[in-house]
Amino acid sequence: MIFTANRSVFLTLLALATLSLQSPSTFGQTSSETKVAASDRSSESRFEGYLFRDADGRPLPFQTDQAIEKYLATSTLVSMKKIPVGVSDPRKLVLVGDGLRVNAVFKDIDNTQTKVRDQKKFYLQWRDWYGYDIAAYRLDRFLRLNRVPPVIQREIKHRQGSVQIWLQGVITETMRRDQGYEPPNIGRFNQQKDIMYIFDNLVANRDSNLGNTLIDSNWRLWFIDCSRCFGSSTDLLNPESITHCERDLFESLKALDPSDVEEQVSAYLTGVEIKALFVRRDKIVDRIQQLIDEWGEIHILFDTIPPTETAPWARD
Repeated sequence: MIFTANRSVFLTLLALATLSLQSPSTFGQTSSETKVAASDRSSESRFEGYLFRDADGRPLPFQTDQAIEKYLATSTLVSMKKIPVGVSDPRKLVLVGDGLRVNAVFKDIDNTQTKVRDQKKFYLQWRDWYGYDIAAYRLDRFLRLNRVPPVIQREIKHRQGSVQIWLQGVITETMRRDQGYEPPNIGRFNQQKDIMYIFDNLVANRDSNLGNTLIDSNWRLWFIDCSRCFGSSTDLLNPESITHCERDLFESLKALDPSDVEEQVSAYLTGVEIKALFVRRDKIVDRIQQLIDEWGEIHILFDTIPPTETAPWARD
């Protein structure tokens, strides 16, 4: 998911300083969407106006993580078909329950290899596992990022795997570039990428590509396909990509508690992987603090610019 970061600190700061910070009143929602959001404003705030939807594109009557996880766990499987992209053999599900039809993604991959070399690093042990998706989701919530869609572990057709809600009304970064959609607020979009760079380095995302980054109608980035994250490496894969940090994220990183994280992810990460995660955390915090010491906090930490315009693919 990590893009190449070629912009200079000065140009980014200049862009952030000159762009409008005006907050919209509706985020481009219809009246029915507004009604659903009004019943769950905490979710609307967490996801910057994004609403989870059913298979027909209608906002779900529930929007909290707990309610979505329960639906994913208890609904009935109607159909399953292969998704023609992705190396982890993902499949698209149709689930029904409570009068709703909802799409989800199922992955049951568990592939361990030894002595693997990718474009950036050599690994003595390398694993592609659905459980890492669940660990990434839980870690994301600890950091209060809310950018990994809800996902659970569930048995589908006698196979254990991850079931993650399908995001409607989004496109990949590859599609955005190919179709020539330009962000209306480059400062906000750069902030979104800065958040992604830190998360990718934290979870040691070994599958960084433009297809694993989804952009919703509010130009907000979502992180998917984390089955090649984590592992035992303590190295930051792309430390040079970390140049700015959201203020709340920096505080959340510093406050991250190993015992709390272990309680939530020990079913999916080994003790060695959890220790490696916190070594990477420390390196990220140290790098951000060094940037603050050099440039000043006002130039490194930021509050996320609110969305001001609905993306064209959502208006079409």
